[in-house]
Amino acid sequence: MALSEVSESSAAVSNSMTIPTRLQSVTYATDDVRLFEFASLNGPLPLGDAGAHIDVHLPEKRLRQYSLITPLSSSKSVVIAVKREPSGRGGSVFLHDTARVGSEISISPPRNNFELDENASETLLLAGGIGITPIYSMFVRLLQLGRPVRLHYWCRSEAHALFRDELKHHANTATIHSAEPSRPSVAEIIKSAGPQTEIYCCGPTRMLDASAQGVADPARLHIERFGGEAIKPSGDAAGAFTVHLARKGIDVPIAPEQTILEVLLALGVDVPYSCEEGICGACETKVISGSPSHCDRVRSADESNRRQTMMICCSRCFDGRLVLDI
Repeated sequence: MALSEVSESSAAVSNSMTIPTRLQSVTYATDDVRLFEFASLNGPLPLGDAGAHIDVHLPEKRLRQYSLITPLSSSKSVVIAVKREPSGRGGSVFLHDTARVGSEISISPPRNNFELDENASETLLLAGGIGITPIYSMFVRLLQLGRPVRLHYWCRSEAHALFRDELKHHANTATIHSAEPSRPSVAEIIKSAGPQTEIYCCGPTRMLDASAQGVADPARLHIERFGGEAIKPSGDAAGAFTVHLARKGIDVPIAPEQTILEVLLALGVDVPYSCEEGICGACETKVISGSPSHCDRVRSADESNRRQTMMICCSRCFDGRLVLDI
C-alpha cells in the first residue's frame, strides 16, 4: 500500500504555524454532516491539493484533522465536512453543537499524506461514509484534467449520501446504499480494475482492510484512515531502546512508557508533529539505520520500510537502536 510523500516544508509548519480564521458559514449537507467554511482573517490562505487536510484548533487544546473540500475552497476561505460523532473525541460535537458563525478558530496550513497522481492512466476512487470528502476532491480534479476515473461510494442511505446531487449526473460514478441486497463489495470492484489503475480508498477500517486484501499490486493502493488508535507494539518493540540523532550527534534513551516524540520535545528538540496519535503523518522522520516497529495508521509497515521513514509519535524499535535524520 502506498501514500504519497509529505514534503518536509509542509510538515514542518504544521505545529509551528497557525492561521487565524472566522467561521463564515455552516451548511446542512446530510442528516449528520455539516459543511464548515473558515474565512481568512489575515490575507490569502495557502491552497491545498486534492487529498489534503488541515488541523483545526478547538478549545481545551483539542486538535482535529479534517479533509479539505478543495472544489469549494479558495485563497479566501476553506471548507471541510464534519460528521457528528457522539461517541468520538469531542471535536465534531463541538463544531456541530457549540461553534457559531462568527467564531474565531485557528487552522493549520494544508498537509497532504493522500496525494493524487494526476498523471495516472486510470484511477479508481473508493469511498465509504464521510470518507467521500477527500475522494470527491480527487474526482473533481481528475474531471477537470480530463483523466479516466471511476468512483464508487458506499453509504447508509440516500439521506446520508454527501454530494449526492453533484455525483448523480456522472455516468462513471456509483452510489451504493447499505440496504441494497445485491450491492457489490469493495473486493469485487477492485478486481475489475486494470493492472495500471491507481486505487484510492478512504472509509471505515473494515473497508480499508478489504481493499488491502483484494488488491493485486499493493503499490497501487493508496488509503487514508480517519482515526483509530495507534497499533500497540509487541515483543521486543515494547521495551526500552536508544535513538541516535544523526545531525545532533547525541544518543537519547527511550523508556517503555515513552514515545520518541515526547522525549525529544522534553529535550527542546524542534521536530514537526500534530496529532500525536499516529493518524496524521506530520511527524514522519527519515530512518538512517535500525529496525522500526511501525505503530501508526498513516501507512502500512511495508510502505514505511520502503520509504525508510517512521512516525515518531507512536512507532518504536525492534532491535534496541535507531539512527534518525534529526
